[in-house]
Amino acid sequence: MTPVHYWRYTLRSAGTLNAVSTRMEHEGALIRVGDGYGCIHPWVDLGDAPLEVQLRALAAGETEFSPLIVGALECARIDGEARGQGISLFQSPVPESHWLVRDGDDPGYARSDGFTLAKIKGTPDLPKVMKAIEVWSGAGLRVRLDFNESLAKGAFLSFWQGLGELLQTAIDVVEDPEEWSEDGWMALRAAGVPIAVDRDHTSRLRDGDVLVYKPAHYGFACSRETRYYLTSYMDHAIGQLWAAAFASIVSADGTNGQLLPCGLLTHRCFENDAFFERLRCDGPRLLPPGGTGLGYDDLLGKLPWKRLT
Repeated sequence: MTPVHYWRYTLRSAGTLNAVSTRMEHEGALIRVGDGYGCIHPWVDLGDAPLEVQLRALAAGETEFSPLIVGALECARIDGEARGQGISLFQSPVPESHWLVRDGDDPGYARSDGFTLAKIKGTPDLPKVMKAIEVWSGAGLRVRLDFNESLAKGAFLSFWQGLGELLQTAIDVVEDPEEWSEDGWMALRAAGVPIAVDRDHTSRLRDGDVLVYKPAHYGFACSRETRYYLTSYMDHAIGQLWAAAFASIVSADGTNGQLLPCGLLTHRCFENDAFFERLRCDGPRLLPPGGTGLGYDDLLGKLPWKRLT
């Protein structure tokens, strides 16, 4: 196996980033394999093994230990090939993304900047969620909800029925609306809930559902009929750009009718660092930073890499 080098980092967020995590410091590692780079950013709150365990497995050559390791190595492979050829991975535009709603965001500003879709992170505070839906849909944006299975079985169905037809029609999809159960999610589908499946695709996805795919968590499960969108893993800029590059490739210059607006603008969730501060957007479209592969040639070359042993 080609030697692997790594560099550990900590991202800092202004607040919590989903319904199942209270952390504001988020550890991960960039890896370097040959000329290519990848990112391992575990979300232990969502079931990933801790970073130390991931790195030990990779050091032991257990390349299939987790989808995160598989994804990071695939990223490094493709990135390294592009760098070796002296080309960028961004030969096509990055697809448009939704606006990821944070407390205090102005829906009018998002709308004026070209966004037509907003993603709201749902929590068990359902009155607050309903108010957010009213505010963002009232500004003319469609809404995606993401509950990360934070609600008990049956809780989302009651919430959905209480929304009323006007707010229901404003909702694009609902990611992982409540804790998984076969009968519970079938009841949601029967009630007209547009489900998006973010985890355990092979066991949970049903005809008509939307698949949420994170290239960092490698293992694509789309059929020719499945509609899907890609998101970052709320990770380092290298991981965010890997998701964006993957999206730009599969978009086929905008002709892929299965691909829906993505979730690639997660850098706003974190404090600036040398990598994030180079990212720019043209409205809902991420603009890559330039350079070969995923970019950042100079910054990556200056990091204090260590041999993974």
